[in-house]
Amino acid sequence: MPTKFIAAVNQTAEEQRRFKVLRHILDTSRNTKERAQAIRDASHHHDVPTKTIRNWLNRLEQHGDDLDALGRKRPSNAGKPRVKLCVQFDKHFRAAGYAESDLDNLATWFRREVAGWWQSPAQRAGWKRVKLEVETSLRIQCEKRGFALPRAAFNIPRSQIEPLRYHRAVDVMKHDAKRHDDAKARIRRDNSRFQPMEQIVMDGKPLDCVLQRPDGTLAYPKLLGFMDTGTHRLFGRIVLLPQGEGVRQEHVTDAFLDMVQDPDWGFPQQLYCDNGTEYKHFDLIREAIKMIADDGARVLIHAKPYSGASKPIESKFSVIDRQITSLMDGYTGSNRMDKKIHRMGKEAIPYAGSVEQFEEEFFLRLADFHGMPIGSGPFKGRSPIEIYHDHLDNGWRPARVHRLALDCAFAKQLGTRKIDRGVITVGPNRFRHPELAGLAGHRVPVVKPYRRDSWPLANLPDIGWVALEPEMLSLPGDVSGAIEASRMQKKHNKGVRRLKAEANSIDPAANIRSRVTDLPTRAAPAPLIDVMLSDEAERFAGARIEAEQNRLAAPSAEERRRAKLDLITDILEQKYARK
Repeated sequence: MPTKFIAAVNQTAEEQRRFKVLRHILDTSRNTKERAQAIRDASHHHDVPTKTIRNWLNRLEQHGDDLDALGRKRPSNAGKPRVKLCVQFDKHFRAAGYAESDLDNLATWFRREVAGWWQSPAQRAGWKRVKLEVETSLRIQCEKRGFALPRAAFNIPRSQIEPLRYHRAVDVMKHDAKRHDDAKARIRRDNSRFQPMEQIVMDGKPLDCVLQRPDGTLAYPKLLGFMDTGTHRLFGRIVLLPQGEGVRQEHVTDAFLDMVQDPDWGFPQQLYCDNGTEYKHFDLIREAIKMIADDGARVLIHAKPYSGASKPIESKFSVIDRQITSLMDGYTGSNRMDKKIHRMGKEAIPYAGSVEQFEEEFFLRLADFHGMPIGSGPFKGRSPIEIYHDHLDNGWRPARVHRLALDCAFAKQLGTRKIDRGVITVGPNRFRHPELAGLAGHRVPVVKPYRRDSWPLANLPDIGWVALEPEMLSLPGDVSGAIEASRMQKKHNKGVRRLKAEANSIDPAANIRSRVTDLPTRAAPAPLIDVMLSDEAERFAGARIEAEQNRLAAPSAEERRRAKLDLITDILEQKYARK
C-alpha cells in the first residue's frame, strides 16, 4: 500500500497544471520508446525539462496515481505559527540563547496582554496608545523573567496589535451603553402587518433649527413625535420652551390628545415610549387602551434605556433631519459645538418667523414627505399616504375618545365634593358651573387636570364631565349679579322639580296615624298639685320677660341696611325673571 502524499492546501492549481503536462505520457508504458518520445514531446510543448517530467512521473506512480503527489508537500510545521511574538523580538530572543519553550510561554502571555489593553480605557486613544502600553508591559515582564534583551527587541509592529482590536467591546459595554446596544445583533420585524394606530411610538427630539423667543433669546424648538408603526406616518407638535425649562408631562399629553382628536389618527391600541418621566402618567390610561386592544396584548411598552435602535421613531427622526429640518432657515446642524453658521465668528441667524410659522412650515414639509416612497424595509416603494389609504380602502376606521374624558383620565383624583347652593369648594377656592344650580346637595367626583393652573373638572349626573370656573363676586346692587342670581334660581327650581318627578307622593299623616293607633294606651294618675299658670308666671318672672322680648325683636342699624339691599336685589330679580 503506497504511503499517502499530503500536499499543501494551496496546491490544487499546481497539481492540475502538472497533470496537464503528464496526461499523454500516462497513456504509454514504462521503459518504452513511446514513453521516451512522449516525454520529449511534452518537454518541448510545455517548456519543462525532461528530468523534471520524469520526477513527476515517478512521484505519481509511487503514490498510486494520487494527483496530490503532483503538488508540493505540506510542511511539517504547517498550521503552526512561525512567528511566536513578532519577527524582531523572536530574532533577538533566540540570539540571546534562551529556550524555545520560554519564547512560547512569553508569546502566550503577550497575546493575553494585548487583549487586556484593548479591553481597557486605553483603547479609546487608539492603537498607538495600546502599542505603547503593550511594549512597556513586555519590557517589564522580560525583566521579571530574567530575559535581558536590547531595546530594539521591544518595537512591536502594528500588525501584532490590531488583530485583537475586537476586545475593545469589553470597555464599550462597561462604559458606553448606547454604543454597546447599537452593536448588538438584531432581528428584523415586518411592520407591514400592523393596522393603523395598532402601535404608536412616542418620543421627543430637539430640532436643529434655532428660533428666537419673544424676549430675544435664542432657543431650539422641540418636536414631540408620534409615529404610527403600521403606516410610517408621523404626527407631532412643536414647543419652544422658556429658558431653563424642559419638556413636561402636560406638553406630551396635550400633543397626545391632539393626535387622538385628529380625524386621520384617533386612539391607539398600543403605546411605545422611553423611560422619561414625561411618559410616566400614560399608565393612567392603560385600562382605556385595553378596551380596544386585542385580549392579552401589552398596551404600554417602555423601551430599553439607551437603546435607540429599539424605537423605530429614532430612524424616522434622522430621515426628517435630512429631508426637512436641514432645508429650513435657521438650520445649524446636529453638532451644537460645530454649528453651521452664516457668518464666521457670529451667531447663527435664527428663523425669521414665530414658532407658529415655523410649525406651519415644518408640518407642510412633513405632509410633502409623507407622499414620498419609503426606500427600504417591508414598505419599500410605497409612501406613508399610500399605505394609509390602502387601509382605508380595506375598511379601517379610527377609534374616537372624547377629549374631556381623556383629560379626566390623566387628572389627579380629588374624591367627591358636595354641591352647595350652586358651588363646589376645593380647598379654599369656590367653583361654579351653570349646571350646578340644579344639583344642590349632590356629591360628585372632582378631578384636577394635569396642566398647570388649570381649573377642576366635575362629573355631573346625566351630564358628564364639565369644566368648573372660579366663582366671581358681584358688587351689591349690580344688575349683572341680579341677572345671574335669577338664572341660577331658575336652574335650582328646575332641578328641584326634576327631583320631585323622581319620587312617589307620600302621606305623612297616614304614617303618623298608623303609629299613634299602634301605641299602647293607659290612664294618667291624678296630679300632685294644680297651679294656675297665668298667676304663677306673673309672679315668677314679672315684666322682664316681655321687655326682653321686645328688645330682641327690634332690628339693628346694620340689619336694616342689609334688609334694604336685599329688597332692592329681590325687586331686580323679579323684574328680570319676568323677562
